[in-house]
Amino acid sequence: MTYRGKLHVIASAAGHLFELYANGSFPVFEAEWKPSWQISANKFSKKYYMLLQQLSKKASLFVNACDYDIEGSVIGYNIIRFFGDIKRAKRMKFSALTKDEILKAYNSMSELDYPYINAGIARHYVDWLWGINVSRFLMRSLHKVSKKRITLSAGRVQTPTLYEVISKEFKRETYVPEPYFRIKLTVTLGSIPYSFTLSKIFENKKDAEKVAELLKKGYLEVVKVERINKTLERPPPFNLGDLQAEAGRIFGFSPYKTERVAEELYLEGLISYPRTNSQKIPPSVNVEEIIKELGKGPYGFLVSKLNSMVVGGRYLIKQGKEEDPAHPAIYPTGEKPGKITKDALKLYELIVRRFLASASGDANINSIKVVTRVHPLEYVEELNFQSVVNPGWLSIYTYTQVKSFQGYIDIKEGTKIPISKVSIALEISKPEARYTKVSLLKWMEKVGIGTEATRGNIIEILFKRKYLSQKGKYIYPTPLGISIVNVLKENFPELVSVKLTTEMENMLKDVQRGKIDKDQAIELVKRKLSEYFTKYSNIEEKIGLALAKPLGLVKYEKCEICELEAFKDKLCEWHFEALKNLKEKINLWKIRTGYSEGVIIKKLYKSSATGIYTKEVIKKYFLDDVSHAN
Repeated sequence: MTYRGKLHVIASAAGHLFELYANGSFPVFEAEWKPSWQISANKFSKKYYMLLQQLSKKASLFVNACDYDIEGSVIGYNIIRFFGDIKRAKRMKFSALTKDEILKAYNSMSELDYPYINAGIARHYVDWLWGINVSRFLMRSLHKVSKKRITLSAGRVQTPTLYEVISKEFKRETYVPEPYFRIKLTVTLGSIPYSFTLSKIFENKKDAEKVAELLKKGYLEVVKVERINKTLERPPPFNLGDLQAEAGRIFGFSPYKTERVAEELYLEGLISYPRTNSQKIPPSVNVEEIIKELGKGPYGFLVSKLNSMVVGGRYLIKQGKEEDPAHPAIYPTGEKPGKITKDALKLYELIVRRFLASASGDANINSIKVVTRVHPLEYVEELNFQSVVNPGWLSIYTYTQVKSFQGYIDIKEGTKIPISKVSIALEISKPEARYTKVSLLKWMEKVGIGTEATRGNIIEILFKRKYLSQKGKYIYPTPLGISIVNVLKENFPELVSVKLTTEMENMLKDVQRGKIDKDQAIELVKRKLSEYFTKYSNIEEKIGLALAKPLGLVKYEKCEICELEAFKDKLCEWHFEALKNLKEKINLWKIRTGYSEGVIIKKLYKSSATGIYTKEVIKKYFLDDVSHAN
């Protein structure tokens, strides 16, 4: 195309055209950039490589217009330095693929963004050195004892993430719930029966029974009534992590799928750049124009709702706490969707509704707090009721629901309300929830490992390597995943540590901030890896044997319940821990409930809170006829 009298040629990079490479030696401390089509399965990139190489010979100016993030900066920089001239290079920065945004970025080009380039190169080297060396020592160890070449991998982010899943799974699946008792009361508020559970927990059944008996003739005395008009603030627009969490909750999308679909919407020009950590929309984004354009399409009814809440015709976006120096929060551009997939349309509407909700009004909630004294025992209980007075943003972002009490509460201080019904319930403690892909991604965000652009893909790699499996929405570790973690935890505990990975992330951020040189960061990692490998040669065979066992490549003593290696008393570590926990908790159950051991065992076997390994131990050693427990 010709623009301002000059011929401009726009060509796609199709991702990384250059990747780091080294020969098959081990350990590896030096690498070079080579064309990806020569060294990986990325063969389709050859035609892009050849075209860019040819076009660059006649270019007078090189413009990196890749995504404005670390990866985009490295992709463009490598192409320019290997094919062109970095002295004749510029950088475009934009957050949406609309005509206005592109022209604005072209007319305000800057020098190459070396903070991002240096941070990206450092990250590539650090992750590559870490991954290739640890992966090669795993595969080399396995080959030494089995003569089999099987692809195994580990990484500075991947491995601590796997370890976290397995650590939680170990606690959960060897879990034995503990019993306790609660008392439920029913009263009548006006003409409406209302039930609630006392906050007091009773460890022993006899204590609960004594209290319940007294309460059968008791009443609630209203000590205080507090009516509060609460504001439920509208949410900020999405960043990628929030979008992944909501798409997982509402549609069941995995984080990786959400990222891929969001990328599809971005390339269609329908939303801004999705790989952002920001929850803020800067003044440079023309919010009024975007909302005006959205009002002309199928979301006009939402814009009408929004306009009914806006004072003075001014849209004030709720700004969140999180910031990203490169990109704003995710917002719709106002362009009309063409032919896009059903999943893309779902995600697009979610983004539109969240954006409009962030510009709308806060919701108003009528809240009533009733403080009561439970006679004759003088317990103080707080009853809370709420109803939505003005839905505000909730009418636009309908994916969020507020539970409302249906009825009018007219209670005055000093009122005495008879207790009409008393019942005792056996309750049991529950383990932590098992990870889903979304909750695992949120954990990665919380501890600060990985980036917005990499977390979803890292989780998918763990599935691809068969270290994790999925049943429904929940994640389960495989025997191979457990063995990989056990090997590294026993021999190189730092490699499974979040602490080490977080330190590396902070170091890479310091490269981006210009606090340390990229070469310094790379040398630090080389020294750290070198320390590990001086130890490696002495335990190579031991590591290989540990890895070969779950793959069925060598014989070993198996647990008498499962395929894992026997740890103690003919049981693997998981079943051994479950049996130990079970024996301890059976005595606790007897003291608290007065139940016989047979009744306790059957209740535990039926309970969904009891770990799978605990149930298998019960089945093996405690139930003569498991069918009696069903």
